[in-house]
Amino acid sequence: FGGKAAPAYTIAQDIIHLILCLSEVIANDPAVAPHLQVVMVENYNVTAASYLIPASDISEQISLASKEASGTGNMKFMLNGALTLGTMDGANVEIAELVGRDNIYIFGEYSETVIDLYAKSAYKSADFYEREAIKPLVDFIVSDAVLAVGNKERLTRLHNELINKDWFMTLLDLEDYIVTKERMLADYEDRDAWLDQVIVNIAKAGFFSSDRTIAQYNEDIWHLN
Repeated sequence: FGGKAAPAYTIAQDIIHLILCLSEVIANDPAVAPHLQVVMVENYNVTAASYLIPASDISEQISLASKEASGTGNMKFMLNGALTLGTMDGANVEIAELVGRDNIYIFGEYSETVIDLYAKSAYKSADFYEREAIKPLVDFIVSDAVLAVGNKERLTRLHNELINKDWFMTLLDLEDYIVTKERMLADYEDRDAWLDQVIVNIAKAGFFSSDRTIAQYNEDIWHLN
């Protein structure tokens, strides 16, 4: 994980706190630690990205559809051979169109559905929380193992936020995310097929070059001679 939280953005700070707690819990679990690490890259910037992006096999671009939160990071991962696991949000949509749905791993609701849920105030996170596959995951935030290494106030606040509000509809796409990631990890075991997808992604990344982008902006907007 990487990122920053504004001084007044309490929930973002709580999320980072949870990540750090999970890192400690997993590091202290002898059954899990040899196979998994959770790392929080503090003050993530271009220098850190220059090391992390080329080393990545999977690019998770999981913002809620319609929020346009992906920026250009997904393009950098794509150019360096990482396959995208993401929602149909931001430039993920263009990547999916370029590489084809067989070479990207899309999950979650589409923008139209999300916008409609907001408009009608129809999303109730508590309903999703009660699902068998979701409840244990959310409750783990306030489990004894996590509370033993974390701040109870922060963890309880985040737990309550997910159940009672969940403004960014985290639970809406959670089950589909899990299924899609499991499929992606299974596909990774077939190295030849995986590398075929990598080659397609690298080859199609040229669409995002600054030369083409500037030329299209000029043609569509600026109309400079």
